[in-house]
Amino acid sequence: MALFKRRPVDAPAAAGAAAAFGVGMQVVVRLDRSRYPDSLVEDPIGVITAPGELVGSALYAPVVGKDAIWVVHFEEPFYGLDGTGPHESARVSQRSLEAAPEA
Repeated sequence: MALFKRRPVDAPAAAGAAAAFGVGMQVVVRLDRSRYPDSLVEDPIGVITAPGELVGSALYAPVVGKDAIWVVHFEEPFYGLDGTGPHESARVSQRSLEAAPEA
């Protein structure tokens, strides 16, 4: 059973999207599709397992200024928009994270 669900473009963001992020929180990583608009890869779901640095590189999203970075471990191995992978975890900018919807 796949746990990846794509939110329709016109659907409102999850109610918990403005929640405070922290270790143990289940999140959806919203991928930057600007370079791969036709990719059918679903946005991965994972759990924040550690804080990252304030600046640095992140998965498929440029880090600008002092974005918080989190280490996210995915529920299922994740293949990137460019076909790389499988990835078990990634450092992700907080601006690319959204609280996962409650099941």
